[in-house]
Amino acid sequence: MKFTHKLSTLLLAITLAAPLAAQEVTYDFQPVLDPIPVTRGSVMISKGQDALVLNKAETCRFAMAEWGWSGCETIETLIVSPLADVDSTLVEVPNSDGFVELEDWGTSERAEVVTQIEESLSLGAIEQGKVLGQTITFEGWLVEPTLNVEKNYMYYASRFNWAGQPQINIKATVFDRRGYVAFSIMPLATTVSPAEVESMITATLDQYVPTQTEARSAFTTGDTVAAVGAVGVLAGLAGLQYGKGAAGGAIAIVLLLLKKAWFLLLAPLYFIKNLFRRKPGPDA
Repeated sequence: MKFTHKLSTLLLAITLAAPLAAQEVTYDFQPVLDPIPVTRGSVMISKGQDALVLNKAETCRFAMAEWGWSGCETIETLIVSPLADVDSTLVEVPNSDGFVELEDWGTSERAEVVTQIEESLSLGAIEQGKVLGQTITFEGWLVEPTLNVEKNYMYYASRFNWAGQPQINIKATVFDRRGYVAFSIMPLATTVSPAEVESMITATLDQYVPTQTEARSAFTTGDTVAAVGAVGVLAGLAGLQYGKGAAGGAIAIVLLLLKKAWFLLLAPLYFIKNLFRRKPGPDA
């Protein structure tokens, strides 16, 4: 039977082999035909981009079976092939701790938190590798933690080695009126330049359109203001709990690994897109 990348049905079932369960598992990937609704806005996929989406429940099932996650309370949805150079984007449930002030980004606390993030990512790689029965190592930054004040974006890209294969993981946020929306982005290529990654991040975050009343510009006097600023959000993205010590110094405490598994690595997802690149066989 001929297999085509063009999606003509409203529901597409893809069968994948789950490495943990060692059995065939089916997930319901749906073709993206309209803007994808999320809690405080929508994700706009360009026409002609053959993207797929998993709803919240299916994304949770996928994450637990394929990535070794032990919980998925922070998951919103998973989008496959949202851009030509992006394999997948995981959209997380938005944070609602309040409007995040960005002034602390230029303080010495940022450097301290970045150091602890490096330690956390290294430990997280080891722990998730144990769960999946593979060797995973953190190999440093491709793009160091960056704040784009003009666009209200914050992001970083880290390099990993997953069972001998290079992998890039990207964490990014859009700050809004209530807090922020976090995204995990998996590039399609395993070797990309920092400039290409930054372009990819901007294009991905630009796809997100907040509801007008939830945009950062809609902040008004009386709205809740978050207890932490941009540095605290950066720490939280990497699974660290951030606060102030008695002497005013920053404290970042590693949360229980795999209990907050949303901050850990994404599994290599390029095998998903490869399903849509299979060439027809002789009997097609």
